[in-house]
Amino acid sequence: MKIKCTRLLTLAGLFVSLLAGPVLAQKPPLTLVTYGVIGEPQVVDVAPEGPSIGDMYLRNEKLSLKLDGPVVGEYFSKATIVFLDEAAQRSARSFFAEMVLPEGTIYVQDFVQGDHGRPKDAGHKHQGAIVGGTGQYAGVRGIYEIEFITGKLAKTTYNFWLGQ
Repeated sequence: MKIKCTRLLTLAGLFVSLLAGPVLAQKPPLTLVTYGVIGEPQVVDVAPEGPSIGDMYLRNEKLSLKLDGPVVGEYFSKATIVFLDEAAQRSARSFFAEMVLPEGTIYVQDFVQGDHGRPKDAGHKHQGAIVGGTGQYAGVRGIYEIEFITGKLAKTTYNFWLGQ
């Protein structure tokens, strides 16, 4: 009986180590920080006039790698209202953006819930998924967090893995 228990424990230990191996082997994420101007959006206002489901907010602005640093790229973004509760002053927007950088492009996606206005206040934050990329960022996956530093400037931190 003692021999069978030892074999069983050995097999159980081997099984657990096989499962844990990939988790323990995962590399820590890479980090990239960009700073972008938050300009006034181009608005596609679908009927009825005023905020409604389907309205789109489009932006294209410059990106820097340091606060007040030189421009190194640009971003394009589209936020579309997908939920609207006028009475509670709440909305949700489908958000998709492309960050064009010298080494390649990073694509991010999210649903942003909040008060019904533009999230322009300093301190506003939200996280979303990094869903792909090109060039140096081909195969990228991870999480981004955007933080509004002021009503006109946002810091975005990307924590990501390549090719996993």
